[in-house]
Amino acid sequence: MATTVSVTSNYAGKEAGGIVGQAFKEADTIAKGFITPFENVNFKLNLRKIELTGGKREYTCGHVPAGAITLTEKVLEPKKFKDDFSVCKEDFRAQWSEETMGASAYNDNAPKDIMDAILVEKLAQTAEELDDNIWNGDGTNATEFDGYLKLFLADADVIDVDLDAVTEANVEAMLKLALNDVPVAIRRKSLKVGVSPDVFQAYSFYLVSKGISNGLGGDANTTPKFGKYDLVEINGLPDNTIVIAEPKNLIFGTGLLADHNRVELSDEDTIGLQTGLVRGTMVYNAGVSYYNGAEIVWARPIA
Repeated sequence: MATTVSVTSNYAGKEAGGIVGQAFKEADTIAKGFITPFENVNFKLNLRKIELTGGKREYTCGHVPAGAITLTEKVLEPKKFKDDFSVCKEDFRAQWSEETMGASAYNDNAPKDIMDAILVEKLAQTAEELDDNIWNGDGTNATEFDGYLKLFLADADVIDVDLDAVTEANVEAMLKLALNDVPVAIRRKSLKVGVSPDVFQAYSFYLVSKGISNGLGGDANTTPKFGKYDLVEINGLPDNTIVIAEPKNLIFGTGLLADHNRVELSDEDTIGLQTGLVRGTMVYNAGVSYYNGAEIVWARPIA
C-alpha cells in the first residue's frame, strides 16, 4: 500500500515556484559540536574510563606502592531503524508535475520536482526527530533509543541543579546557579553550556536590554557567551533546561553519519514491477552515552 498522499494546491499545470518543506530543526546537537560522534558502531562501543588515586608520600628510600587504578566501562549499543515509504506518480500528474512526467500515460518519468522535495523533507524530518531523540528518547518505544535525559535521571553521579522557570529577569541568576555547581576540578576543561531555546532567547533579550540601557542600541556584548563559557542553543532540549559538559564526555554512536543524510529512491516501473510507485527507504542506527556522570551538570526545575 502506498504512503498516504494528500495534495492541497491551486497548481494549474505550470510550475508556480519552488516546493518548500515544513520548517524543521537541524540536528544541531551534533552540528554545533556539543557531543562527540563515533562512527563504525554497528554492534556496541565500549566507553572505557581510567581513574587514578595517587600514591604520593613524604620521601624515604625504597619503593612503597600506594594509591589505586580503577578501570570501568559503559557499553553504547546503537538501535537500528528502517523508514519505508512509497508514492504513486499518478497522484502528482494533474496537480503539480504534468510537464516533468512526460506525455505518456505510463508515467515514464518520476516527477523530479516532487522527488527532490520528498528527499529534502524526509531528511529534514529525520534530523528533527534525531535531535529530539538524542535528548528525550525512551528506548522502550520501538522508534526511539534512550536519550541523555533518561540516562541522566537514572545516574546518581550526574549533578542535578534545581532551577526556577527561566525569564529575562532571572536568566543571569539561573546560569550562575548552574555554573556554580560545576566541580572545581573540571572548570579548566573545555566545557560548553547547552541551553534550551527559551533560555537562549531570555539571555539574548537580557543582553539587548543591557545594551540599550547603556546607550549602545542593544548591539554591545550580544555574542552568546556567559563569562568564559560558550552558550550553545540546543533545539532538542526541553524548556528551562541547561546542560553543562565537556563535548568529549558525551558520545553519539552510529554506523555512518552519512546514513542520516541518505534516502534510497527506486522507481518501480524501471525495475520491471510496473506498479506506478516510487519506493523510498532510510536505514540508520544511533545511540548515546557518556563516560563520566560526575562531570555533567543538568539544571532544570526539578519539583
